[in-house]
Amino acid sequence: MLTAPVCEACQNRMVEVVETMDDPNQPYRLCTICHHRLHTRALRPIEWYNLASIHTPTKPLLHDDFYDEDGLACQPEDDFVATECELAPTLKHIQHELTPLLNFAVTRWYLEADVIQAFKQHDALETLHAVKMRFQETNNVEVKSRMLEIAADVIGTEASDWIRDLWYTYDEPLLYPLAAATSSSLPPDEGLALVYHQLSTVSRNELPNAAFFCLYRFRSPDVLDWIESHCEQFDDHWGSLAAVSLPTWSIMKAWLQLGRPLSLVALDTMVNCVEGYGGIYVAESSPRILEPVPSEIESVLLQYQQNDPVPRVQTNVSIILQNRNDLFDL
Repeated sequence: MLTAPVCEACQNRMVEVVETMDDPNQPYRLCTICHHRLHTRALRPIEWYNLASIHTPTKPLLHDDFYDEDGLACQPEDDFVATECELAPTLKHIQHELTPLLNFAVTRWYLEADVIQAFKQHDALETLHAVKMRFQETNNVEVKSRMLEIAADVIGTEASDWIRDLWYTYDEPLLYPLAAATSSSLPPDEGLALVYHQLSTVSRNELPNAAFFCLYRFRSPDVLDWIESHCEQFDDHWGSLAAVSLPTWSIMKAWLQLGRPLSLVALDTMVNCVEGYGGIYVAESSPRILEPVPSEIESVLLQYQQNDPVPRVQTNVSIILQNRNDLFDL
């Protein structure tokens, strides 16, 4: 005997409405009451949480214009006060069980440090099994992406066989999180080869951005050689990627001598090593220019500035020279 489906929001009443919204492959399945609350932006916190754990909080009528990360309605059309039993669970209350913890992770906008730490209290192989099951059971790209983020930040090398298999069934929307998981689970040479191959299919205009988000977590000097071979036009992302890839002074000097676009990338790379200039992803690695030759730095930079005296170059050279003691590994 088949059991009637239960409302995804309240998880109590039977499904009466299938609301397609923007994803016909994963509609909201709701009772009449929760359907009304969805459209009046008045879901109770637990109802929002239950929906977000299936669909993610980025979906229509669930996102942060209407609810905070605890599921509290920000602008409901129907006034209400949530009772204690209608509140969403907190990390403290669910962190000891993997399935509720995975649900909680899906409801977050980002995989935050406290959630990562909670996962690390569990056995890595058990976490891997749970993550793979959730990945396989859903068609939601954002949920799949979150599972790969957990593989990247929590599971590491224990996920290597699974990550290898995923490259054979590669799905383009998952490139960035798959690359992140690859950086932490596979040997660097193997992982980089897989990512480089996929980046070879990316258009010239999109390549700098895609390269940064696919490669920045590898922290590999091999990426510098790849940049040199693939940088055909200047883009801010090249300097950001080079900064986190263990750049040396000898490479920066060589790029300056090669001229544009690599000379501009070299200047950007050095500026990105100055605290406050590199952006959040760059700052995480506290980059430095390695193996400097102090006696060369000023003369090489000033000579390049003389040869390419545009405002951007003058500004960047000034920033580098003013902060040389911090950005070079002296």
